[in-house]
Amino acid sequence: MIIEGSSDIIVRCEFFADASQPCQYLTFRNGFVLVLGPSFMALYKSQDAINDPLGNGLKAIVDLPADQSLSFHKDNGFVTEFSAGFVGLHADKAILITPNDIQLFPSKLDALHNQNEIARLALA
Repeated sequence: MIIEGSSDIIVRCEFFADASQPCQYLTFRNGFVLVLGPSFMALYKSQDAINDPLGNGLKAIVDLPADQSLSFHKDNGFVTEFSAGFVGLHADKAILITPNDIQLFPSKLDALHNQNEIARLALA
């Protein structure tokens, strides 16, 4: 399933439920791809780099704590909404994309106040 919306950063959102592990690709305007799985977040320089056996295109990866795994819906994945640098996830989790980092928070309110960060991927 492909979710499309207007966003300054994200231009495409795709969910793959038939993979060995469900995952969602968020393609940024600059070509970077944020991959979300139940237990990780990874940033690649392009979609082609995701399947590179040498991992040359992997820019950053972080494993999520076991008690903070991402929930997903079987039809539309982990993402419920996205706009500009905000990504809403199931179970009220949220991702903020800033010029320097991609941060995962337990709730939208925590993201708004930039507190209780679960995980961070550095862009710089």
